[in-house]
Amino acid sequence: MHFRMLWVGSLTMGSVLSAQTPRVELVPNIGYAWGGQIRVEERAFQFKDLNVDISSGGSYGLTLDVPLGSSLAGELLVVRQETQLKDNQGLFGEVPGGFVEPGDKRILDVELTTAQAGLVWVVKHGPTRWHLAGGLGITHVNFLLPIPSDTVMSYSFGGGVQWELSEHLGFRLEGRYFAANTDEALRSTYTFANPDCRAPCSYTFSYKDWLTQTWFAAGVAIRF
Repeated sequence: MHFRMLWVGSLTMGSVLSAQTPRVELVPNIGYAWGGQIRVEERAFQFKDLNVDISSGGSYGLTLDVPLGSSLAGELLVVRQETQLKDNQGLFGEVPGGFVEPGDKRILDVELTTAQAGLVWVVKHGPTRWHLAGGLGITHVNFLLPIPSDTVMSYSFGGGVQWELSEHLGFRLEGRYFAANTDEALRSTYTFANPDCRAPCSYTFSYKDWLTQTWFAAGVAIRF
């Protein structure tokens, strides 16, 4: 009887310790990102310098967490967002500039791909696990507009919560602030002819000093 109780207790304690032992986690996720702007110097009809927003939109990514201790893990993060610029000011040539066919929105496409390495700190253990996270890496910004694509330094920080579903699965929610150090000097000017222009018509597209966004993501943590 005592041996049976000891055996059952040992198995139970082993299961608890196994569940608490940090393991590698792979987290595929889907999310939503909002924020970010470029600058347009309009020298055709309005003669204004205007900021143009990047449209909010969906994202998808993959996170790999490798334990470094009971409450600390190293993290590799990849996130991609495919979205468009908000063309609500007539700045991209459809009307009246004329270098894009009317109704063709592909010229507004934007792709943001981010890869970062960082740390995750678990601030509360248990079936509901809270954490803080931060990363540093690079972001590739790609426009179809005549703005040179660029790869720049970026960072992110935030936090989230994970609910343990089983020994090998969890559900994670996370929010982060993201910033990429884009180069204001990287710009491109498109010049075109139009009889209504007071001078040679041109649009100059450029990055702002920083591109900032807010990320929110949900994913399934697969534990090995």
